[in-house]
Amino acid sequence: MRLELKLALIGALSKIVIFFILLMLLQRIIDKEAVQHTDRALIKMKEKTMANVAKIGINSFLNIEKDSAFASYNILKDEYITIDLDTIKRSGKILFSDEARIIEGEEFDYRILNYSFDIDDQHYILEIGRNIQFVNALNRTMRNISISIILLVLLSTIIFDIGINKYLLYPLNRMIIPKLKTITNPETYEFSELASSTSDFVYLNNALNELMHKVTAILKNQKKFTADVSHELFTPISIMQSKLENLLTNSNIPEQFAANVMEQQNQLNRLQQIIKALLLIARIENDQFSKNETVVVRDIVEEIILNIEDRAEMKNIEIENLVDQNDSLPNVNKSLLYILIFNLVSNAIKYNNEGGWIRISTIVSGSNFCIEVSDNGIGIDSEQINQVFDRFKRADPKSGEGHGLGLSIVSSIVRFHSGSIDVKSVKGEGSVFRVQFLLKNVNSISVA
Repeated sequence: MRLELKLALIGALSKIVIFFILLMLLQRIIDKEAVQHTDRALIKMKEKTMANVAKIGINSFLNIEKDSAFASYNILKDEYITIDLDTIKRSGKILFSDEARIIEGEEFDYRILNYSFDIDDQHYILEIGRNIQFVNALNRTMRNISISIILLVLLSTIIFDIGINKYLLYPLNRMIIPKLKTITNPETYEFSELASSTSDFVYLNNALNELMHKVTAILKNQKKFTADVSHELFTPISIMQSKLENLLTNSNIPEQFAANVMEQQNQLNRLQQIIKALLLIARIENDQFSKNETVVVRDIVEEIILNIEDRAEMKNIEIENLVDQNDSLPNVNKSLLYILIFNLVSNAIKYNNEGGWIRISTIVSGSNFCIEVSDNGIGIDSEQINQVFDRFKRADPKSGEGHGLGLSIVSSIVRFHSGSIDVKSVKGEGSVFRVQFLLKNVNSISVA
């Protein structure tokens, strides 16, 4: 998730929490104000009623002789007034309560004012009620209006925050991150200054520039070291091999001595192959190869089969080229792709059975372009599958063949092309090596 969106969500979450707190406080304030407003209205009604009683007399409201009470209701039953005799002396007291009243067979909820007063040594009670359903409806309306206003403010502030975050993070999103995404080689990194008023971003950009300077220097030293090692190791090995060959041309040396010379020459050849493999891995990992060639995969496979068929014939192994003639791979290094497939096929021959088979195929599926090399050889133990790409690891160490660098080279080439490799194997049944490249690097062409 992008930083600006996270900041907006955090801001929105905090505002939502504040919104609910404000809503609860607002609800309490509205409820309290509604009750106080109703109580003030009831007090005014009480004062008007008592003024009328004082003006026209209590007898105009009820007949004492008949022990009857006065009751007045408006047409909508929103308000009512009753005056009745009271047996308890509590003159001048005003009491408020919320009670239900049944009027003409209907039940209503009222906010009620009770007021006791005395006239001519007679106790009376005045009861004035106001229907609180109207008050509740008013409360709901006020609450809905408040919620709508708060939600509108909340949405507006979130949109505003996103805009502000985009503006504040512009140097990061439009200058620093694109620079990092386009890094394929430290030597091509753009060491540009960042024009921003945010000191943190300027510091980050300067730190990246300094880091890339160090990485570039390290890579240059590694390349120089690789070249020096190449020269310093191969030169003495070549001299030793030349001297051993001269010794073998001498017909006067004893047979046992000649055998020892041959053994030493074989060891030098093996050492030379190991050094070549390690230097190749180092060059691949140091990004010393280009990736600007378009390769017809079937042509490479045919060339590999032609160069390796002698080894396959020694074990009576059949190699099938099932690659589609139109499948091509752009933006790769042809030499490295050749080495990749060659090592996989060579490995399949080495660990295959007499009379076995090897199949090389390509699969275009979804967003992936895959090269598969499968065989029906001896297979790999499940506990060894995760180690097959480690250096100097071999599926059968007792065989004495190779030096365990072939699949390590394959892994380095795959990573160099930003691909992936997967192995499926069953002991005694064979193995399938699948190399996968992103479809954006795949192109199909017609080959005449």
